[in-house]
Amino acid sequence: MIDSTWTEPERELPVIGRPDVLVVGAGSAGVAAALASARRGADTWLIERLGHVGGLAGFGLINLLLTLDDGEGTQVVAGICQEFVDRLDGLGAARHPERGEWGSEDPGAVARWRSYGLVWGAPPENVRYSVAFEPESFLSVAYDLLEAHGVHLRLHTSCAVTHTIDGRVEVVVVESKAGREVIVPTVVVDTSGDGDVFARSGAETEAVEVYPYQWFRMGGVAGLDGEGPAAGAPFFRTTDPGRVLVPWGGPGVAPARINPLDPVDLTRAEVECRRLVIAEADRLRREVPGFGEAWLDDIAKQLGITESRRLVGGYVLGRDDGDTHFADSVARTGHWTKRGVVYDIPYRCLTTPVLSNLLTAGRCISASRYVHQATKEIPAAMATGEAAGAAAAAALDVGGRVHEVDVDALRRDLAAGGAMVGPGRT
Repeated sequence: MIDSTWTEPERELPVIGRPDVLVVGAGSAGVAAALASARRGADTWLIERLGHVGGLAGFGLINLLLTLDDGEGTQVVAGICQEFVDRLDGLGAARHPERGEWGSEDPGAVARWRSYGLVWGAPPENVRYSVAFEPESFLSVAYDLLEAHGVHLRLHTSCAVTHTIDGRVEVVVVESKAGREVIVPTVVVDTSGDGDVFARSGAETEAVEVYPYQWFRMGGVAGLDGEGPAAGAPFFRTTDPGRVLVPWGGPGVAPARINPLDPVDLTRAEVECRRLVIAEADRLRREVPGFGEAWLDDIAKQLGITESRRLVGGYVLGRDDGDTHFADSVARTGHWTKRGVVYDIPYRCLTTPVLSNLLTAGRCISASRYVHQATKEIPAAMATGEAAGAAAAAALDVGGRVHEVDVDALRRDLAAGGAMVGPGRT
């Protein structure tokens, strides 16, 4: 008879790789981190638990880059994120205002870009440098770049366990259809979104319950030939004629908060949200002009979870840090609902004092819940991912010890590659 616990028998596991840099999680932050690392010559592995890269930017259908500016017409995120925008533009798979419109309060311009989901926040509204994109094209750009730069990509592979020795992540045990296997990295970058690596390795964390989202798209919508839906419409235009994006979920819409680290809660949310999405599509067909002959095109295949664990790292970026410059700033972000606020992100927000060879990036960096509303967004995630990947490659020169990286040199390196890192302390 098995009691309430069971001891797993000891067994030997095969070592499948010894990369310089292991990036865990292939969302937008992980893709940026892997590219930044590989471009600097590091043997880079990227693993992902799902069957695709891109995270919420892909099959999560959160296909809005909010935002690359400060809300007043100045760009604050560039680098790899801007490279993606340029490539999406080349494919005809992006919509965004041109530089001359950034910061404009012209009602016509505001209404046009609001129809694509690119204008948020309290009045007075203005045009932001935000981008609507086609998610399949985003994935294609990601796959092409990862392959071109020699990143070793392994999908359908989860981080199961880590083993640390003297504050160093020595082994990451992964699990897949092939069973349990071992990767022995020099440096680990945790871009899992849930902090799977640093949580399993003993770092301090915070976690919250959240309302899930499940965005969906409908095709065959009539009447989108003009400037698009008016303010308050329950949908956004997309890059495709007749197709709209419906940002369903969140507080007041999703049935309940869930623990995003509990598979029971996640399963219940997947089933309930899908049922409610189908009901909402039916309502749109019944009640909203132009939807009478529309069809449900696709429902996000990845539940919209934008927060779970956050690292409590070397520095916790807080609300009062808006417009503060840090000597070790390695990335920047605006705030998608607030104008004129910029957060410079210190390198310390990507590190934890208890792990010498681990960095993190994306939505689980060390930030307060308030600032997390800005740093969780895709442009900010790509900016911190790029910084973490570059730092991981630099750490190889000091035995993988991320706290010994020359941050001034890192800042210069990132800036030379087009990233915006902030002016440093003034």
